[in-house]
Amino acid sequence: MILIGRETLGVMIAILFTMTACYALAATLLFPDDTSATWRGLSIGVAIGTYLGAQIRYAQTVRCQADEAFGDLRRAALRAARGALREGRAEDAWNALRPLLPQAETDLLVAYRVAQVLTARGDRLAALNAWRRVGRLDRHRIYRQEVLENEQALGKRLRAVGDQSLPKPFEG
Repeated sequence: MILIGRETLGVMIAILFTMTACYALAATLLFPDDTSATWRGLSIGVAIGTYLGAQIRYAQTVRCQADEAFGDLRRAALRAARGALREGRAEDAWNALRPLLPQAETDLLVAYRVAQVLTARGDRLAALNAWRRVGRLDRHRIYRQEVLENEQALGKRLRAVGDQSLPKPFEG
């Protein structure tokens, strides 16, 4: 816990574990006749419980830190992509979004930005598929109008160049 930045909690756990483990060892091995079985059992139980609790807390803390780090990465990438799109730098926006591409399948905002960037880059078929993904993810129909407009525009452009591999239109 101390090594991952939770110094106070780490020190408190270390002190509690050390005190109860030392008492349990002394009561069990050195002075078994001078301590009651209840206190021996209680000290062993608290020492084991402290150890197991520390392991569980460590796993939770590491998981929370990983989630926070991903959230920071997500916010920074989306902010950078939005700024690059505003300035007309589609390639920079695409590069900013690359670490988030796996999340585009389940994250509506990431899917929306990917669709915007692909449209700005001129990758028509990929953009059309991305807008359809946004339509599937958009359960509350936040982007419905934009999805329909982009799908129609991109579909017309693709049909104009004779692309026969067009996916089925979004119906939402």
